[in-house]
Amino acid sequence: MLKNWSRIALASVLVLTLGAAAANATTARVRSLANVGDYISDDSAVNRWYSTLVSFANQVNAEMGDWTNTDLTDSRGLGWNLACGEDGKWGTYRVSLNEASLSHPGFWIGNPFYQNHAPQDMGFPVGSIDFPYDNTPLNRWDLAGAWEIGDAFALGLSITQSKWFVDDAATDFKSDDSWLVLGLGATWTNNEDMVLDVLFNFGSAGGKTENAGVTTEWDSGTAFEIGARMFWDWKDNVTLVPVFDYASSDYSLKSSAGVLPTPNGQKTSDFMIGLGLNMDVNQDNMLVFALEWMDTQAEYSNADNTAPAALAKASLTYMPTVRLALESDITPWLTTRIGAAKYIGTLKVENQAGEEIKTSPGQPWDYDSPNGFDWFLGCGFNFAEWTVDLELASETPFGLGYWLTGYNQIWDETAGGFGPVGRISAVYNY
Repeated sequence: MLKNWSRIALASVLVLTLGAAAANATTARVRSLANVGDYISDDSAVNRWYSTLVSFANQVNAEMGDWTNTDLTDSRGLGWNLACGEDGKWGTYRVSLNEASLSHPGFWIGNPFYQNHAPQDMGFPVGSIDFPYDNTPLNRWDLAGAWEIGDAFALGLSITQSKWFVDDAATDFKSDDSWLVLGLGATWTNNEDMVLDVLFNFGSAGGKTENAGVTTEWDSGTAFEIGARMFWDWKDNVTLVPVFDYASSDYSLKSSAGVLPTPNGQKTSDFMIGLGLNMDVNQDNMLVFALEWMDTQAEYSNADNTAPAALAKASLTYMPTVRLALESDITPWLTTRIGAAKYIGTLKVENQAGEEIKTSPGQPWDYDSPNGFDWFLGCGFNFAEWTVDLELASETPFGLGYWLTGYNQIWDETAGGFGPVGRISAVYNY
């Protein structure tokens, strides 16, 4: 069956040769490995590649961490994966209780590049729509199911919804906002040296706020994503992973008062092609290397098109983005991880007057430049049926105690504002 194939064959793809700690991996692991989630297959894949749920049944997953624009899951959540019937004959199902939804399953997930489509705070470096409600509401529904069809196919379905409503008669304030994502996924394997995953997501978001007699409405006309990845077992210890993804969204903002912020609408499209190399250096070490070409195009609507300085268009091209990560089993119960990502890009902005500003690759990162560098650190612990993974702050080695390092600002919230651990993820297998 596909479940057994995903767990036994293509060992380098599923990283089972790294031991229990890696096999029961989590999103904290993916983040520690420079966000290479599309190029490895583990428990976190069920949040994006829905049909892989058949391979990760009978688990309890827990997540807790800081909210950032590179979240792969919600800040906090608890999920239960259950296979119904012998070997999941009647399907595998997932129920999750999550704090929010926009960075967890479905449309707004995975590569931080695609945070551009979150309707409240878009990741584009040149601005975004000022929505009436800037915080993600609590998640209401987070359900998923996957079914095996024969020995070679699997299908997956996911639905997530968040909704927020308030009616304050004393201040004449009323607001109703909602987010909904429907996701479909499929997996096919030739039972020899290849596994193919595909996905389709459709997102709908919108809301209305009434404040002191003024009505403000925002909505998404269209929001969808299509993606595919293939694991090809090139050699006994080397797997090649090509990835394709396209996403598009269109948001607008209207006000009965006729006064709107600039911009008041945004249409965004993203395109990404990546190629990853997943190599088992030896029984205890896995190396992941990926090259990605990404392109974003955004068009903005403005209340007053006669304003020559108003933002009109923006394009952002990363060519390339480079990701490199190493995972090592130190002992049967301890795994260490290190990763880095380098973004080399070009940004072009055009205002209503047709004037352009363009940055060149290699320019240091600032408001007008897309170039940057991320560094990651993490570790994992395996105890009986439990796996606990930690995403560590990159400054952690410098904050192991004042008497050891001479540094103490890492523990000072007013100076550093961070601790040694950014995210904790845990999996219990039964």
